[in-house]
Amino acid sequence: MIPLAWLQKEMTVAEAEAEYPGITDDRIARFPDAAKPFGLRHPQWEEFKRAMQPGDEIWAFSSPPALWVDLAGRAGIALVRKGLPIRTIVTVMN
Repeated sequence: MIPLAWLQKEMTVAEAEAEYPGITDDRIARFPDAAKPFGLRHPQWEEFKRAMQPGDEIWAFSSPPALWVDLAGRAGIALVRKGLPIRTIVTVMN
């Protein structure tokens, strides 16, 4: 799982879906589900939401700049329970 230091900003389900709205271009004709929140990762997002329990938090995360320079960076959202990330969806990596 990701280190706590990577957590950047807490967000709600609605904020996460607004941040990752899916695709909006002509690819929708071939991949209609990709227009849903988190695009082709939408099934993973639905599973993420089902795993949530009262008191859980959603956080945006990003690895430190040095990892991006080393082509090992990643960012996305994390499900945090009792202060610990327990599940992630990686939305960007290099």
